[in-house]
Amino acid sequence: MFLAYVSEFIAFLSLKDRSLEEILEHAVKQTFNPLEVTSAFISQLNDKNQVEKVASFGILAEASNKFDTSYDLEVKLPLTEAINQHSTVWINSLPDWPIEYPTLQAFPYNSGEKSFICFPIEKSHTPVAVLGIFSLSVVHPDAETDAFLKAIGHVMSLYMYRNIHATPEFKNSMTKRTIHKPEVKDPRITERQRIIIRMISEGRTNLAISKLLGYSESTIRQETIKIYAKLGCNGREETAKIYREHLINTPDFQM
Repeated sequence: MFLAYVSEFIAFLSLKDRSLEEILEHAVKQTFNPLEVTSAFISQLNDKNQVEKVASFGILAEASNKFDTSYDLEVKLPLTEAINQHSTVWINSLPDWPIEYPTLQAFPYNSGEKSFICFPIEKSHTPVAVLGIFSLSVVHPDAETDAFLKAIGHVMSLYMYRNIHATPEFKNSMTKRTIHKPEVKDPRITERQRIIIRMISEGRTNLAISKLLGYSESTIRQETIKIYAKLGCNGREETAKIYREHLINTPDFQM
């Protein structure tokens, strides 16, 4: 049922560079048509470990103004849950929000939609953003629909992190610089360690990294100790500096 919509979405993105707003508009009007979607937004993790809205389409100002533009990852919300649990979150009770989201309960969503669904957008198998959609119909969770949403999430990931032509926030966070490779004491840095190094450069704590990657905080702490030894540095600030000034443009770290 959904394969043609995924193919059409890929074709749309391949024609030329698009802003996130243009992508969301197309997704609402075309890609998510079978789900009767009326509006959508994208939020991504910023360097303060907050989930921050960076683009939207079709959301009325009256509804949008009820909510903050960013939330701490620790706050219980559908979008933080989608990132923390690496999963799709389905809500079919609009205009009322479920009791497990007390932050939202005081703000009924009275725009006529019946369902809200959000799903993670990953980079290097790590959720770094979320796409949320509102639907006029009650959309029940099922394997086919979930696979469709995951496919769209994968396509969005490929586009957002390889063809950045969107908001200044995305452009600034993904800007590449021409720099020289450092003398690393031990070049055998694992894929997991490369991801942790990038997250350290974004200012994330060991606890935040452990939740995002699904490991214990102790495991992440042990990995950071190994990273310091391999890079020949003494702490997080120096690790972040080495990444930003020397490693970000090397092939192994272009994730």
